[in-house]
Amino acid sequence: MPDATLVAELERLRESYSQRQKTTNGLLAALKGTSSALAKAQRAMREYAAQGEPTANGALAQAQQALAASRLKDEAVDPLLPELRREAKALTATAAALKDALAALRAETPDVIKLGRAYEQLQAGKRPDPALRALLPGLAQELDAGQRALGHTFGLALRHALAEQGVSLGGRPPEFELGPFELDANFVGRSATLSYGKNMVNKRVPLSVEAVVGAYQRELKQITGRNEDGPRWVEQLHSAWESVRRRRGSTELRANIVECYLEMVLLRQPKVFRSAPSKSSFADYSRAQFAHDFFAFTGRRPLLHKGLRAFGHVATKSQTDNDERSIWIVEGDNAHAGRYIADLSFDRDE
Repeated sequence: MPDATLVAELERLRESYSQRQKTTNGLLAALKGTSSALAKAQRAMREYAAQGEPTANGALAQAQQALAASRLKDEAVDPLLPELRREAKALTATAAALKDALAALRAETPDVIKLGRAYEQLQAGKRPDPALRALLPGLAQELDAGQRALGHTFGLALRHALAEQGVSLGGRPPEFELGPFELDANFVGRSATLSYGKNMVNKRVPLSVEAVVGAYQRELKQITGRNEDGPRWVEQLHSAWESVRRRRGSTELRANIVECYLEMVLLRQPKVFRSAPSKSSFADYSRAQFAHDFFAFTGRRPLLHKGLRAFGHVATKSQTDNDERSIWIVEGDNAHAGRYIADLSFDRDE
């Protein structure tokens, strides 16, 4: 059950914003009416004067002069209208978000999606309202509790679906582990991201059990279900390593692993791509695929090339924060069993 005090404060604040919205809109309408009335009066006076009626000519001329000299529209109405329009728009958005938050909390089962969107809108608002800001932590707690409950329900259904395929589901919502894959669920956005270790492979998976299982199966096949020629792969890695070192004019054995990966992508391209590069002839080789192959052929039972073995060197903290300087290599049965590797070298001994 949601916090009754929070609900009461939300209702009070919603009523306050609704009243402010009504007052602002009333002033907007009055000012627009004033401007319109002045224009209509001047037009009517001109039409009346055009009739040539002598009875009110003196008073009419005086009235026309007064209206023409009036700066009411220029100095009062026009400068205020833009500010009022912005104010009315902000008040309308805030009142609507408060209404949605209340509806979400009062539902038989709290509506996490509606509450999440309302919370994001209230949090993103630029109104310096202490009363509103004071309610945000309580809303965040309710949203967190709702997402945990939804995550438990979703996780249970996903666990049963994966168990039928002999796959165990680990982790805690909203972050689930499917073997070497990690699923980060966003219940508010009704989507999830899927990563192989820390290498993103799918940025938007619809948040349904069927869609998640399907995405997992596709990525599993594309990453771990390939028939890669190990000796040929290590030969290509060695060529990429030599090319990066040669390009940098370096005698150091170490070369950045991301540069080696990019060089390897080019080495794996078919002849038709090298002669006439095009999107249709490009052979994709993802970071996740490279990360899987790197451990498969240089890990526990490394393959040698010309008597040399490939060694991965652990990244520093600054390198782990930069995708251009390091790659996460999965080295175990789950997404978190691994290391960030920054450099690569070939040698007989590490």
